[in-house]
Amino acid sequence: MTSQRRPGGPDNDRLIGIELLRFAAAFGVLVWHYQNFATVSVAERPFVMEAQPLYWLLAPLYAYGNAGVELFWCISGFIFTWKYLQPIRAGGVSFGHFLMLRFSRLYPLHLATLLLVAGLNAAYRARHGAYFIYPVNDLRHFLLNLGFASQWGFQTDRSFNGPIWSVSVEVLVYFLFFGISRIWRGAVWSDIAIALAASALYGLLRKQMDIKLEVFGAVTFFYIGAATCHGYRWLESTQATRQRLVAWALLAVAVATCTLLAAHVLKIAGASLVLFPAAILLVQLTVRPRTPWLVSVIAGFGNLTYASYLIHFPLQIAMILLLENRGLVISDWFYGPLLLPAYLALVLGLSVPVYQGFERPAQSWLRGLGRRPSSQPGKT
Repeated sequence: MTSQRRPGGPDNDRLIGIELLRFAAAFGVLVWHYQNFATVSVAERPFVMEAQPLYWLLAPLYAYGNAGVELFWCISGFIFTWKYLQPIRAGGVSFGHFLMLRFSRLYPLHLATLLLVAGLNAAYRARHGAYFIYPVNDLRHFLLNLGFASQWGFQTDRSFNGPIWSVSVEVLVYFLFFGISRIWRGAVWSDIAIALAASALYGLLRKQMDIKLEVFGAVTFFYIGAATCHGYRWLESTQATRQRLVAWALLAVAVATCTLLAAHVLKIAGASLVLFPAAILLVQLTVRPRTPWLVSVIAGFGNLTYASYLIHFPLQIAMILLLENRGLVISDWFYGPLLLPAYLALVLGLSVPVYQGFERPAQSWLRGLGRRPSSQPGKT
């Protein structure tokens, strides 16, 4: 979710399938969080999942859209391995520069939406007597959010702009990735070993000590993505015929996994371990548009993922307050045909100016500050 490349660049052309998958993951999260609207008056009108709009079409996203978070982690592992592994190993990217790249990409919009949610949820609480969805919005948790540490184990619950929790956890994985990349030669088997070890620790702590540290889940999927990247690099060097055969095999695996998931033979936690790397490889092998305008369009959708992910929760609060100011009851709209498309259109429509008018300028400005002290022209 957190990568960024300019449309039309060589790196973007080679990872254009990833951009499409990133957007699909973000869209799944948006649909899954539509149920947030139902909590406003759930006491008067109980929530019925199957009654949500377009359920016949969006049922998988209503049920499993939150798994987009793990897919984001998997995609991040792929992209970071693709883009940063070799430069970090060779010493071409310092730790400070690596942190600046991540900070400038993630923090400006995080800070803006944190402040926005603080104001909107205060207004919501004044009207409803409780905060919307995420209950802990005190000074301690504000400071944790301010330091990007909202999900580092110091919290009592999710707070403020709740979806940022997954990015907060991923920040810890960045530190791990940089350190391992410096001292350990990245390879598919070592990445799988790290993923297995993290998964085992996550399960052990949760079952034996009732401790749920999401960072181990993030490490698991991040390094599954890293291993997938090594696999894709190998596939790139093979003949086109073999790539087509692998693509068909991956499609069969994906269909079989989805079928077992729909039949409740597999749970999403297990299915995602197979489905996500298969999906990444499949889109990378098959989504290869040859026209620059189509590459630009797909990359543009991919660039909206971070904005849509961070603005959709404050936008939900704003929509509820606005409707209530006009004397409208959200529960009267929740199961109807208008609220869902209005919500999705607003999130995706606003993501464009947020990305182009805020994210990119803020990132460029911060990276410009980071380059100014350098005495070596051209050094980035």
